Amino acid sequence: MVLKTLVSGYAGSGKSYFALTHPKVAWLLTEPGSEVLLDTHPALAKNVAWVESFLPSPEEDIKAVFERMDKAVLKAFQGFKDGSVETLVLDNVTMLSENRWIYISQYEKVLSRNGEVDTRGMYGTLGRWLYLFTLKSILSFKGNVVMTCHEMDEEEQNEKGVSTKTGNVIPNILGGFREKVEGMFSASMYLDKKNIGQGAYKYMARCQKGSGRNAKNRYG
Repeated sequence: MVLKTLVSGYAGSGKSYFALTHPKVAWLLTEPGSEVLLDTHPALAKNVAWVESFLPSPEEDIKAVFERMDKAVLKAFQGFKDGSVETLVLDNVTMLSENRWIYISQYEKVLSRNGEVDTRGMYGTLGRWLYLFTLKSILSFKGNVVMTCHEMDEEEQNEKGVSTKTGNVIPNILGGFREKVEGMFSASMYLDKKNIGQGAYKYMARCQKGSGRNAKNRYG
């Protein structure tokens, strides 16, 4: 069975670890620090076909970062054809949305008729790009797909215009794409862990709706 999974959770809940339990992983990283898993968990490292990071830096223009990402996606697709890659992992979409906002601010800035920056229009550009990239470059991959995401408390404005928490937990993605992303995957899981004493933890995955999380699982 081919799995298409969105996995959300707070920092340290096991998102990257879960992703690397899949076979022959092409690991696309948009946040720093996760590579240490390859050193601390040798068994997981055996599952990784290759890894590449896509981080903004003073030495590389943000446009070049996204050009490299497009090439890496094609490399993963070719890897599936030749058998070297079975799983495409994007880790994570939270940082991807922030990085794309940097790109849009530099190369696709939207201006109003009076010449002011149209932030709402730029959020629209961001949402459309995230949808198209997820659909075309990630979910069209023929093997397993795992997209990781940080989680956030949902907020809405009350009648006084003050933001208040709703009690729900949702994917932490910049802009309106957070409202669409869960519907694009066959499984949307939320990870959690509890301290069971003596420095040990129990890791869990919510796979059905509950506790304010709109999880789902079409795989049974």
